Amino acid sequence: MRRMISVIFVVLGCVLAPIALVAFWAADVVGDAGRYVETVAPLAENPAVQDAVADRVTVAITDPLQELDSSVSDHSVHVVVDRIVSGEGFPALWRRVNQVTHRRVHAILAGRGEAAAVRGGTVGLDLSPVYETARTGMVEVGMPVAARLPGLHPTMDLLFTRDLVRVRTVHAWLVRAKGALPILAAVLLVTGTLLARDRQCALIGAGLGLAGGMVVLAVVLVVIRGLFLPDFPGDGSQAEAVAAIFDALTGFLRIGLRVLFAVGLVLAVTVFAVRQTRLSRAGPPEADV
Repeated sequence: MRRMISVIFVVLGCVLAPIALVAFWAADVVGDAGRYVETVAPLAENPAVQDAVADRVTVAITDPLQELDSSVSDHSVHVVVDRIVSGEGFPALWRRVNQVTHRRVHAILAGRGEAAAVRGGTVGLDLSPVYETARTGMVEVGMPVAARLPGLHPTMDLLFTRDLVRVRTVHAWLVRAKGALPILAAVLLVTGTLLARDRQCALIGAGLGLAGGMVVLAVVLVVIRGLFLPDFPGDGSQAEAVAAIFDALTGFLRIGLRVLFAVGLVLAVTVFAVRQTRLSRAGPPEADV
């Protein structure tokens, strides 16, 4: 009975470890506006992100602008927008864009009424700050007709709203339990090891189980990346940009699971090596005379 309880505790501890890591990520990265924006801020220098933003804003400007002045080419518009997204002011614009995006994501996860305002069933980056800056820039370079452009909100889709709604309850539970989960996982692992008759064997199992749990979490991240990001047929820059944003937001998870995988593996290998050394020094058992 004692052995069975020990095994159950160790297994539960190994199962809770990756869940605890996800809980910290959900609360400290997804749930915190400042941390969220700081996490994605470096992507303002990412060429794929710059290209995707430039393409979306260029399309949003060109169509209504050509209705006002058919002599304006999409190339001239793209030149102005490219200058903006590659300029010194773009990081500040990118931060503003992501602050709005975080409010929308948080509203959906919290189940507030603002979620209904997300158009088209997707959550996207509202690129209106870039659009307004580009409209002003075009007037400054000699295209005064751009001042007559309507106020638009070009977007770059990130996630389907329905997917966020599905994980709303899980997210809320993880945020509430983020402090308790790692403590509970550690208590279960320690208690299971202490209850074991062969504690070295239990430590080896705990280390391998911890490493295995991180492998499972890594596989889940790969699956989510492939299944839940929107498809962008024929738009390689937008697909690369969205993938870069996903990778940046899950960077904490990937670093954490690698660290815990290494800890588990080192623990298992170290205890196994010590065990084998002691057994070799003890030698074979003496035969009865």
